[in-house]
Amino acid sequence: MKPASTALQNLLASRQFYAADLYTFALVGGGMLRLCAGDRDLTASGNRFSAQGPRIDRKDNKAKCHWKIGVEVDTLVFDVLPQPGDLVNGQPFLAACVQGVFDGAELTLERAFMSVYGDTSVGTVLLFAGRVAEIDLGRAVATFTINSHLELLNQKLPRNLWQPGCVNSLGDASCGVDLAAYAVAGSAEAGSTAHLVNAALAQPSGYFDQGKLGFTSGANAGLSRSVKSWVSGTPGVIALLAPFPQSPAAGDAFAIYPGCDKTLGVNGCAKFANTARFRGFPYVPIPETAV
Repeated sequence: MKPASTALQNLLASRQFYAADLYTFALVGGGMLRLCAGDRDLTASGNRFSAQGPRIDRKDNKAKCHWKIGVEVDTLVFDVLPQPGDLVNGQPFLAACVQGVFDGAELTLERAFMSVYGDTSVGTVLLFAGRVAEIDLGRAVATFTINSHLELLNQKLPRNLWQPGCVNSLGDASCGVDLAAYAVAGSAEAGSTAHLVNAALAQPSGYFDQGKLGFTSGANAGLSRSVKSWVSGTPGVIALLAPFPQSPAAGDAFAIYPGCDKTLGVNGCAKFANTARFRGFPYVPIPETAV
């Protein structure tokens, strides 16, 4: 049973109403994408859903939502047919899919019921919520498969493994490092690209490896990417694991955070004066020699 307001229940009982599906993508790298499968734009819960962007159609022209009793993962499958000029973070829709913009994104599917098209005052019904699991790309269509949050239960046990590297994630409760205290402000310099950011930073090479860079101004403001490597120089070069949608312009400001290689070395816990919380087992023998 899905919750619905009394006004919405009365409207449904009248059997005379309009309906439109509303899709909300919360992108991992920052940003929200709201799409409407109806004929015109709709505003619901204070958010505007665009019907002018990519066309959304359920796979095989019908809704493919699978709900199961128990703890099996529910799924939702739908097709997206982008039109020329449909952009996500400055990239064509299909190119954004290839670049991984939607990887791990949260999706919420609601259905709006209206006595008059455009009047969403009675509220919406939440049909599905989950994370993007897979995207199958064609020349003109992208097929999204969404897994419900029950997928999070599919974790191996025991939770903590005996391994040489630290099992903590940098900045989590077990690690205890306050990453905000290690933020370094900088700005892109001339010659920067979507993959490589030139910057003048005082830290030695390797300091920001496996860290994070987020722009605070410019075309990529609000977006962040993982750092593959940092090589100091004049200027230094920050290599990213995934590109930004657009090449940063000279002067675009960013904040960059150091990473941790999960060891007791200079680029691990020692960098953060946090060796007391190290939870790795560097002397565990390799499987071939373990008895």
